[in-house]
Amino acid sequence: MPNPLHRLSGGLIAALAGATVLAVAAPAHAADPRPDNPKGATVAIAASTVAPGGTLAFTGTGFVNADGTGSNVVVKVDDGQVRKADGGDIFAEVKAADTTGAVSGTVTLPAGVTGAGHWLRMLTGAPDEVRSLHTALFAVEAPKVAAVTLAGSTVEAGGTLAASGVNFPPAATVTVKLDRAATLTTFTSGADGSFADRGIAVPASAAAGPHTLNFLAAGGVSVAVPFTVAAAPDPDAPTAAVTITTSVPDTGALAIKVGATTVALSTPQVTPELDALVATGALPTVTVSDLRGVDAGWTVSGQIGDFTGAAGTIDGRFLGWTPKVLTTATGQTVAAGGAVPAGTGLKAAAPLATAAAGKGRGTATLGADLQLRLPTTTLPGSYTATLTLTAI
Repeated sequence: MPNPLHRLSGGLIAALAGATVLAVAAPAHAADPRPDNPKGATVAIAASTVAPGGTLAFTGTGFVNADGTGSNVVVKVDDGQVRKADGGDIFAEVKAADTTGAVSGTVTLPAGVTGAGHWLRMLTGAPDEVRSLHTALFAVEAPKVAAVTLAGSTVEAGGTLAASGVNFPPAATVTVKLDRAATLTTFTSGADGSFADRGIAVPASAAAGPHTLNFLAAGGVSVAVPFTVAAAPDPDAPTAAVTITTSVPDTGALAIKVGATTVALSTPQVTPELDALVATGALPTVTVSDLRGVDAGWTVSGQIGDFTGAAGTIDGRFLGWTPKVLTTATGQTVAAGGAVPAGTGLKAAAPLATAAAGKGRGTATLGADLQLRLPTTTLPGSYTATLTLTAI
């Protein structure tokens, strides 16, 4: 008995018999689907996007005949606008389960199908119950194009260029040729199709001037990257030399400055425990420069007086800090001072940072987080205190 699946497309196959057949890719956005005739059947696809030339899974239910047997179902892409390499438009043929009419399978798309607005059409025909319905629309991702970048564009003959690439076939052999002729090296791309900082040795015999490195891989991947071989210096060219000297004086200076001369703390807020009023802020950036010839190290300390205002006086011990080192010069070793909690406070001098002997020469920047923790008995008003920073 002839397979009823074949009768659905037999006329098309007969019309193409003896002809030279080319695969036809769908447009980036196909025409709208034809009207459906589901008769209770439903269909779905596993994803709304698929890679170029990728596989899309589909499912369906209700493809059942009046006698309870499952129908024979064929699957087309974009109502037959998309064709296979042999000219056929049927991308899958599945037999539905008896009673439920459930079907499942996959469709592999031609590589030329691109863009959005595509669908699968699922069909049954005589002697089975005649049905026709399409899936939700799906999109084909834009093809990923292989690309290579070089760390530099000029190299001397005999030198090395570092190359990095993306979107090559995964775990594939990449062959590198000079001007599409001599093979310079081969290596394997990563599982994601990339490679990084591959050293490509340029032959010492390479002539000065423009060239290309050609990166080749399976599937017709070919990326040409231009570079230039620098002309070798003329060994007979006349030369002259100039000696440049400078003297760095021992200034004997240990200097300190702050980025701003005032700090406005936040408005004090009562703590969750209702036992204090807390305000916070940040110390302006403190820059320390040690240009002394003798690298004896240094310490920057801070000490504050009492806060005063029209409403009265607040003990300076209620201000604490958490010092930090922001930057250091090459070769410097600078350690932040220990945190001083509010309550112990900065009424007594405390170190902001210390540079070790033999490791202090250069410029460092320092900072600190500030916290003012006031008794709840503090009267409303504005208060001011002076924090003195000393470098020794």
